[in-house]
Amino acid sequence: MQPIAFCNRCRGMKVGWNCRYMVHCFACRISLSKSYKLLILTVLASVLVLAFSTPSTLVFSDQETVRPLRQAPQQTPSVVRDDPAVANMSAFLEKYKVDVGQRPRIAGAIVASGRKYDVDPRLVASIMIVESRANPFAISESDAIGIMQIHLPTWGSQADKEGINLFKIEDNIKFGTRILQGYIRRFGLWEGVKRYKGWNPESSSSAEAVSDYVAKVQGIYGYPKNNTVAQALQ
Repeated sequence: MQPIAFCNRCRGMKVGWNCRYMVHCFACRISLSKSYKLLILTVLASVLVLAFSTPSTLVFSDQETVRPLRQAPQQTPSVVRDDPAVANMSAFLEKYKVDVGQRPRIAGAIVASGRKYDVDPRLVASIMIVESRANPFAISESDAIGIMQIHLPTWGSQADKEGINLFKIEDNIKFGTRILQGYIRRFGLWEGVKRYKGWNPESSSSAEAVSDYVAKVQGIYGYPKNNTVAQALQ
């Protein structure tokens, strides 16, 4: 006679290979044990997490297509964009074929630096065009670098001390304008421009080359030779 098994859930049943006993073994002895309960809960939790979570970089359209999110383009500050001085400077640079992609940035940097150091931005732009043709990565044989051609043997250590990136347009223009301001305050307008070129009356540098440099700057600047410095700066 087959033994009878008793269970609070299944009641009495015959032990052996019968359907009721097999269901009892699976439902009561295996699947409801503590370890299997934990396994089942873990699987269910994982399914729920995967089903309801959505990647933060994806959005769904009405057509059920998946598209990556795009960062909003950086907007030029309206103060700079609407500044008539920057617009005029940009038009001035356009005459000398300054790269159109860099032109607004260069124009903004020149105007900002001219205002900061009380130097005519048109003069800064004229020197920049003569020095590098507005090339921020220009390097000369005399170890001058950047868009304003900062002379490394003279100013390199100071730029390094102040953390100035001479290949960055804004840094180079700002530093070059500050150097130019110092020379102009000390020696006057065109003598200061000569010093910016590196001329020193006590050295053996060519006066003819320096005069030619000043003439080029004056030509771009639009300086009338028969006028005074004050009139030219008005």
